[in-house]
Amino acid sequence: MKKLKLPIIKDEETHWPPEPLCPVCQKRKVFEPHSMAVLGVGALLMDRKDDSGGPSPDLDAFFHLTWHGAHEGGEGKEREIGCMLDIIRDIRGGQAEMYFCSTVCLRQFLNFCVDELDRKVARLRGSNTRLRP
Repeated sequence: MKKLKLPIIKDEETHWPPEPLCPVCQKRKVFEPHSMAVLGVGALLMDRKDDSGGPSPDLDAFFHLTWHGAHEGGEGKEREIGCMLDIIRDIRGGQAEMYFCSTVCLRQFLNFCVDELDRKVARLRGSNTRLRP
């Protein structure tokens, strides 16, 4: 998989990749009419009276992974470290989709994101050694 720059979707964009080629393997096509795995993120602005909803310019979507380290007597690793990894950020309308040619490529992408969170925690651990027991 080529090196990705996170967040992969932001602002006015609503889908990724921009071209109909799997962003992980770069070999197979995505989008209609091809087979694909889709990771969707979003919210609907609901009208509870009519039980209906849809995208709205009043909504901004996000999708991130967070590490929350133990503190104040809590138990766990990487104490006193907190960080967030944006995968998508500030999506106008509140909805976005990420397309992959297979669940194998989707899994590789998600593993990449978790690995990036691990790297971020490790960087903070190095600058936060005085706080660890």
